[in-house]
Amino acid sequence: MNVRALVKNAVFDRIPGVLRKGPAIGKRVALTFDDGPDPMTPQLLELLDDLGVPATFFVCGNRAVEHPQLIREYVRRGHQVANHGFDHQRFSKLSRRALLEQMDQTERAIGGQVSGQAWVRPPHGSIDPLSMLTLRSAGYIIAMWSVDSMDHSEHDPAKLAETCGPANVGAGDVVLFHEGQTWTMEALPRIVAALHASGLECVTMHDLFAK
Repeated sequence: MNVRALVKNAVFDRIPGVLRKGPAIGKRVALTFDDGPDPMTPQLLELLDDLGVPATFFVCGNRAVEHPQLIREYVRRGHQVANHGFDHQRFSKLSRRALLEQMDQTERAIGGQVSGQAWVRPPHGSIDPLSMLTLRSAGYIIAMWSVDSMDHSEHDPAKLAETCGPANVGAGDVVLFHEGQTWTMEALPRIVAALHASGLECVTMHDLFAK
């Protein structure tokens, strides 16, 4: 991790309502998936069922509009569904009005299924003081991550499993994955098995931070 990332994470850890890493008590971790739903979502949901783990899905509103049945499937299978913007634009590039419209459009598309709270993950993790203040003023919990699987650029399942294994993932960590990628799904059984073997439980992000 470079110096800029360390400084950024330290800042996030001190801002109320911006969540990056949960408490170490309880030995729990959160697996999170961005950018769905898509045609591969049913396969991913079946895999998570087989592994017996819940996850948090940060979905794009325009994709939720195209696949409303998959939003219902996330919820039916016990996963957390949250906001990832409507069309994956960087929040730091949007005006306050445009950002709130993105939030409203996506909330309507996902039916408000956010575990009783409004959670959002900025696309690309891109957020600035204006967008942060806008989201917090609107009541959103801003959900970042503490471990990046790098599955957007690393396509080797074995390397993904190593990156997301117990050597790098510990109690309280929030792991970032993306939907629609076969290599991520191929790595997940090894990742989950290794985390479980080290005594870690996989939960939703909501449950990781629940008091």
